Parts: sequence; structure tokens; C-alpha cells
Amino acid sequence: MDRLQWNDFGGNAAAIKNARGLRFFPRRTIVLLAAILFAHSGIGFAQKKQKLDKNFRDWLERDVAYIITKDERDAFLKLTSDEAREKFIETFWEIRNPSPGSPTNTFKDEVYQRIAFADARFGVGSGVEGWRTDRGLTYITLGPPQQKQVYRNSANLYPMEIWFYSGANPALPPFFYVMFYQREGSGDYRFYSPYTDGPDKLATGVEAINSRSAALRMIRDSAGPEVARVSLSLLPDEPVDETTGIVSLESDILLNSIKNLANLPVNRDDILRRRANREAVTSRLVLEGRSLDIVTFPARDSHGLTRLDYALRLHSPSDLSMAEEKDGRYSYSVEVRVRVLSAENKLIFTQQKTLAHSITTKRLDVIKDKVFGYEGTLPLPPGKYHLEFQFTDWSKKAAFHTVREVSIPALARDSIVVPDVMPFLSAENADPALADLLPFTIGGVQFTPMPSSTPTLVPGANLQVVYQIWSPPSDPRENLGKRLNVEYAFGRPAAPGSATKVTDEINREQFDATGSLVTGKKLSLDQQSSGNYILNVTVNNPETKHSGFGTMNFKVLDGPSQPEPWDVLEPGIAQDAEKGILDQQRGLCYWALGQYDEARVWFRRALQLDHSNDVARARLVDAYFSRKDYAAVVSLFSDAGVTETTDSETLLRIATSLQKRGDTSKAISVLESVLPSHSEEGALYLALAQYYTEAGNSKKAAELSQRGKSLRGEAPVKP
Repeated sequence: MDRLQWNDFGGNAAAIKNARGLRFFPRRTIVLLAAILFAHSGIGFAQKKQKLDKNFRDWLERDVAYIITKDERDAFLKLTSDEAREKFIETFWEIRNPSPGSPTNTFKDEVYQRIAFADARFGVGSGVEGWRTDRGLTYITLGPPQQKQVYRNSANLYPMEIWFYSGANPALPPFFYVMFYQREGSGDYRFYSPYTDGPDKLATGVEAINSRSAALRMIRDSAGPEVARVSLSLLPDEPVDETTGIVSLESDILLNSIKNLANLPVNRDDILRRRANREAVTSRLVLEGRSLDIVTFPARDSHGLTRLDYALRLHSPSDLSMAEEKDGRYSYSVEVRVRVLSAENKLIFTQQKTLAHSITTKRLDVIKDKVFGYEGTLPLPPGKYHLEFQFTDWSKKAAFHTVREVSIPALARDSIVVPDVMPFLSAENADPALADLLPFTIGGVQFTPMPSSTPTLVPGANLQVVYQIWSPPSDPRENLGKRLNVEYAFGRPAAPGSATKVTDEINREQFDATGSLVTGKKLSLDQQSSGNYILNVTVNNPETKHSGFGTMNFKVLDGPSQPEPWDVLEPGIAQDAEKGILDQQRGLCYWALGQYDEARVWFRRALQLDHSNDVARARLVDAYFSRKDYAAVVSLFSDAGVTETTDSETLLRIATSLQKRGDTSKAISVLESVLPSHSEEGALYLALAQYYTEAGNSKKAAELSQRGKSLRGEAPVKP
């Protein structure tokens, strides 16, 4: 076997002048747009309305060929001056900048790095520049694959490559393959389609001609069972029939989505939103880590669900801009964006909220000497996460960006966990109806955290801390009359032996039904001199000998105290809960952590709350379909139906499940009902043609098949 594992997809970025980069933003949606607007080998630009200079033509036809939307291309071609074109290009890159306003644009940088790599690696032997090839298109669009298998000299097989992607783009399946092969054994490596090509096109032996079963046997003997399976489906979770070699159209939907990723509705809508924001605010300066403090606190609610509460705090009262209005009031406008990524730096979801308020002069007098703060919450299950925070002050046209690595601890059997220790300024009873949704609210009490995660106090002040103790749920009778021992030890690391220790006891009867307990302590700093301190909190169960630990840092300085914060709450938390958005986000986290059974539970809850939630619907259909649980797919469809924006892969899997359950007429009905909103998606027409053939309507099947093939760019079959 001549399989090679390549891990050298990095490119010669150092040798590239004006390196630039690629990143994608949308949620998962797979939609086959009509007449693949620009096929990779001849990205038709016959629509030019103005004669373009070479630099502009190269930018349009090469640099951004795979990432520009059709609307943007049409708009660019209508421009009549070089000045307008330069401005368009500047805006094009800026609206795709992961950190708008920043002088560094990693999106732009990597685009050019990938183009250079494609030209260097994929042009040889292809007869065209590397970026024009199928491998070039894939590399520029998706970046380097996580794995690559190369088969150059396998017996009875044409040369081929298999690339594997995981989490490449939220608009694509979580896991998939892309296969390339040399047709007839020479020339460039082209996309392989299980439906259009089939396994027999990969085999060289005459016995494989028009015999998929023979071809599969040859592939299995020469390259292994994994390659034989990939030849039937590029989707690892799609059930395949290796006996007959019959394939579905789902792999073709994937390939056409890759070819036309920029024009998928969710991507196009995201660009339109970014462009609208750009037009509303002409510029935005991004400052890394300046003027912004972040306080985070892992918590469990009354149902035992974990989350991460956070507070973004500016450093100075003057850091927030207030605009004076005509009626004497004052207003501010801010935006908070939090990108939640896995420990492997794969985007899980983005939380973005805008807040615009108007206040009276009287209110301004109250808060003018306080620092602005924003409190929010993220529905994170146990695991490790990378968080990117960006706070934008639209009045000042400035943004503050910073990152945090956080961990929500998992609870082992019979263990005790102290997830964090939070210093706080004040506390008040929370509205019971909202207690599980409000940031920094635990045990029915809403706390206001101190301005910084490492607060500064004056000598003689009191340090107030609150924390949760997590343990497995237990019978309340087991806790009767039993206690936990707690030790608070704080001192200066630079002065060994200076630690002050305070002991306490906690009644275990305070644990709630889910195994959570809220407690805290007020610690006097009368005897502490100036310096940097560490507080260690140790909770011990004398019965089981298990212990939990929590720490925090603080400073004692003889000087002015930090300004108090005035905090606003994340808008729309209750609405997000009612619509299932929080459940969807929790499900996405579990999915990213590889805990698919847990993920399904939360996607199902999200879909029950909002039948239009296509993200949850798609993940559930994927999960059930991959297990060949067609009854569950049909049940889900009966409960929640589909929408005009449901992606093609999900629609095909629902239709296939109905057909597998013996309801071909319903499969036809489902696909017919969505054709008006998916009228340019050839795969749906071809699937309908198959079902009409099964139903005995050959005339209708022929019409649909011809329409589907014309949309896919296939030549009609001659009689």
C-alpha cells in the first residue's frame, strides 16, 4: 500500500510578499445554489461592464474568485473609476476582518498565503495555475485538511488523494472527505463525485466497467475498506450500501457547497450584515487588551446546569462615550461579541448583542464617577474553551479586544469541586423567575463582582468572597447533621510564613437537590500590609476525606480605591431561553466536545421550543440518520416539519428516511414543497426523479432529471 500521511500543508508564507488570510463565519447550512455560479476552471466573468486594468482584473478573477459573493462581483463590475474600485477593495477586506478596525487582517493574509501554496503545489502537471485546480479551490476555500491520504501506485486504481476535514466551516458538515483523482490516469486531479463518477471510475480493470460491485472489490483489495466506503459517500455519518454500491446525492451537495461557499445564504447574509455595520460606522479602532477587564465565574443553576458568567469592565469612567441629545438626555451605544471556541480553536458559536440606552442628566450624575460594565452569560457545559471578547463603543468608534482560556470543571463521583472564588461588592435577592438566567446569580442571590478579577483593596478593608461547592446529587437525609470543614488561607507569596488562616464549618444540609451549595466569607485585612496576595479556599469532607480547592489573587495598596462599576445586563437573555437559543448553544458545545448523545438532548429541546431552528434540526437529522434510525428522523419531521431555509442535505435525509419507511409519496411531497425556495438546487430535482421513477411516473422523472442535470452543468444524455 502506498498511503502517505502528509502534514506539510503550511505553505511558504515567509516568502510571500503581502501575505493575506481566509476565515469563515457562518452557522451550518448546506445549500446547492443554481448553476454553480462560477465553476472553478472557468469562473465566468463575461459580465464585465467596464474594461478593468490588469491589477483589478487579477484581484477579481484570481485573488477573491472563491470568496466574493455574486452581489459583490456585480457591484464591482459596475464601478466606473479606479478610485471607487480601490475603495471597494478596501471595504471588501475590512468587512471580513475578524477584528474590524485592527491594522492586521488575518483573513486577508491567509487568502494570499493559500493562493501562493496552491500555485506552488497543485499547478505542476495540471496545465493551469494551481489556484484554478479543484485541489486549489478546496485548499483556498477550506485551508489545509486535518488528514491527507495519497494513493499514487495502487494496483488497479487510478491515482487519487483523500482529504479529511473536521469543523472546517460551520456551513458545512462537521466531518467530511474530499476525494480527487486523475481521470483516465493522467492530467490534473479532479473532484470525485460518488453519484456522478462512482467507484467504477476509480478502477482501471475492464471488469470494473459498469460494475460498481466489482470496482468496490478492487478498491477494497488494493486500498482498503475505508477508501471503498469513501468512494460511496464523502460523509462519514451517511449509511452506505457496499453490496449494491447505490449512492445518494448528499456528497454532491457537499461538493457544490464547497465550490459555492461564498454564496450560501448564511454567508451572504453575514456579509450583508457586516457591510451594513461598516456603512453605519465609518471606522473602528481595535485596541488589544487595553481599557478592558474581564471577570469570569463558572456557576451551576437550580437544575444543575453549568454556565459561565462574565463581566466586561472598562478601566476609567471616561472610557465610555456619552452623546448629548437635543432633549438634554445622554445616550451610549455598545456592542459585545463573544466567540466561543473549543480547546482546539474551532469556532463553536458566537454571541453578539447590541445595547443602546438613553439616560437622564440625574442618572448621569449618579454614574459619572463609576466605570461601565456589561454582564453576560454563556451556556457552557463542562470542558475547556477559548473565548474571544470584543467590546465596541460605537460613539467613540473604538473596540477593545481580549481573550481568555476557561475551564468548566467536570464532577467526578463522590468528589467536591470549588470551581472559582469570586470577590464581590454587593448582593441582593434576585427575581425567582429569572434567577437561573441572570449573570452572577447563584442560590437566588444576585452578586455584583468587584471591578477586576484581581481586585485592589486598601489596608483595613474587608474582602467579601462568594463561591459554589459542587458535589454529586444525593439523598438529603444523608446530609442530616453533617458538616464540611473550610479553611481560608491568604498571604503574600513573597513573604513565606505570612499567611493568615481562618477556619469555618458548613452544614451539608444546605446542598440543594442537584448537589450545589452557595457560601461565602467576609475576611478582614486589618493586619495585612501592602502587596500581592493569594487566597486559597479548601473545602474538606471529613467523612469521605475528599477535598475541593479554589484560589483568587488580590492586591492590598495604600491609595485611592478602584472606582465602583455600574453594570448593565446582557439584553434578551429571557427571550433567548424561550426560543431555545441557549439550548442550541449548549448542544453545539457538547457536539464540539464529542458528546453527541448529550448534544442530541439539547438540540431536541431547542427544536421543540422553536420549530424554525434549522441548526438544531440539521444536527438531529444527521445524528439519527447516521445510525440508520429512519423512524426517529420521520418522527422528528412529523413533530417539527421543515422551513424554507432548511438545507438540502437535511431535506434529502428526511426524504430518504420517509422512503426507507415505505412512504415514497410523502418523500415526494416534502421535496415538492421546498422546490419553490430551492429552485436552483439540482440535487433535489435528481432525488425527486428517483422517487417518481419508484412511483412509476417515468415522464415526470425524466423531466426532473433533465432539469437537475442542467443545473449541475451536466450534458444531457443522447438517446
